[in-house]
Amino acid sequence: MKRDNFYGRESSKEEKENKEKDKEKEEDMFTKLPEQIIVHILSFLDAKIAVQTSVLNKRFRYLWVSLPVINFDEASFQDAESFEDFVFNFLSCRDTSTNVFNFNLKCRKDHAPIHRDNHVVYYIIYHVIDTPSITTNIEVLTILAECALSKLPKLSVCTSLTTLKLTYILTLTKNFDIPSLKHLYLCCCRFVVGRVNSFDPFKGCVNLESLHIDRCTYHDEINTFKISTPNLLDLNISHFLVDGEFGENDCVFELQTPRLRYFKYDGYRLYCFSTEINLLFVEELYIDVGLLPKDIYSLYTLIELFEIMQRAKSISLSSKIIEVLSMFPDELEDKCSPFTRMETFELIGDTSSSFAMPQDVKNYLFGEDNSSFTPQTEFEQFVFDYFKRASNRIMRVENSVLKVEKKVDELIQNYINSAYLKE
Repeated sequence: MKRDNFYGRESSKEEKENKEKDKEKEEDMFTKLPEQIIVHILSFLDAKIAVQTSVLNKRFRYLWVSLPVINFDEASFQDAESFEDFVFNFLSCRDTSTNVFNFNLKCRKDHAPIHRDNHVVYYIIYHVIDTPSITTNIEVLTILAECALSKLPKLSVCTSLTTLKLTYILTLTKNFDIPSLKHLYLCCCRFVVGRVNSFDPFKGCVNLESLHIDRCTYHDEINTFKISTPNLLDLNISHFLVDGEFGENDCVFELQTPRLRYFKYDGYRLYCFSTEINLLFVEELYIDVGLLPKDIYSLYTLIELFEIMQRAKSISLSSKIIEVLSMFPDELEDKCSPFTRMETFELIGDTSSSFAMPQDVKNYLFGEDNSSFTPQTEFEQFVFDYFKRASNRIMRVENSVLKVEKKVDELIQNYINSAYLKE
């Protein structure tokens, strides 16, 4: 028994030594990797951890100064002061000749004040725009910081910047004039713009392809919120709010996006949409509104949006929208389906068997079942689609004329009433 225990102890000792040797070999293999590969691996780490690897090996001592991707995360620090000291020291010691392609800042903690010191954010942005090796090479800039910035510095000097992500920023900046930008993500940001009649914040982003506005608030009054981006393909608006002096402002979105393909809108209220051009390339339409008043105003807001997005192939609507449509069967009775190319339809929300879409709503959305004629050839299909589109255009013109006549009648009546009161 003693001999067995002896050999058992010897065996476990040998196993432990073998494991240590294997671990040393693995560490040795890592340190023998080409420097370029090691730097690439370090680029996936938080900057603090990347600096800490300098004690592992002599080769690692100064590798962190040449990182092509920089990630700052306040979560790994005890307080904001130590985090800011680290950021200042890191940027002052890095090799400024090294090209940086991706810069990420995350400085928000649960215990941090809402209006925290913005020095670190300004310092990072100015380091980006004042360092040639970054300015001419940076592609992605991400800033998550719950702080107030009077103005965002001119990022237009970053000629290679294609993706900008801002989260929790409060700023007086009104316009994003960044010609190279292709993807813009704004999340939980607040913009103080004052009272403006026509507001067009993205017109300087002439190459923008995707725009996501998520839970952002624009303070004061905006009558028309323009999105004038000639190359925009993907527009996603979620829980958007214009907060005027006396509460929510009735803002109108004006879309000048001729190449738009994907449109998604969700939130607690539905703003009006308009356009002066035909959106010929829309493929996907997604609308989910949580609190939609069941009144005629909501109905015509929906109808106008449907007509703007009439070329959509894939359509997703919430059950709240169907409920509003079902409240006004007389208004829908003589209207043709606004969607001329619909291929798929999805009902968002209540998909239970108890929810039944009224027949008049089906007729409006999908078109009435026309069994008297079914196109058999491509030419017949072409002619059928042509006349269907023409019919829809005629119907929209008639509706517009009726609206104009109604408005003229109102103006005449107001004039008569005012003249009567003067007498």
